[in-house]
Amino acid sequence: MSFPTDRLKANLSPERYYSSNLNGSWGKPTGHGWHLWNGLCPFHQDRRAGSFVVNRTTGAFKCFSCGSSGGDIIAFHMKINGMIFKEAFKKLQEVSQCAQS
Repeated sequence: MSFPTDRLKANLSPERYYSSNLNGSWGKPTGHGWHLWNGLCPFHQDRRAGSFVVNRTTGAFKCFSCGSSGGDIIAFHMKINGMIFKEAFKKLQEVSQCAQS
């Protein structure tokens, strides 16, 4: 049984989502799918790159400076845009459909 969130995540990869929604670029791997993000954390007044990490496989994210974290691109989209789950999911579905056409 496939859930709508699983279909969304299959159509919108974390790699593509973060590359288009964050300033910076993918950095060196730190293990188990985690990569440093060569950019600043979007959740606080970050002045040094390197504290924000993203998992290219699951979409999870973590900032070791401010503590912001989440388990996937939906959680990131909710947090960065101040949305509830339903709003973020709907917006990401639209983005995913546009990317496929």
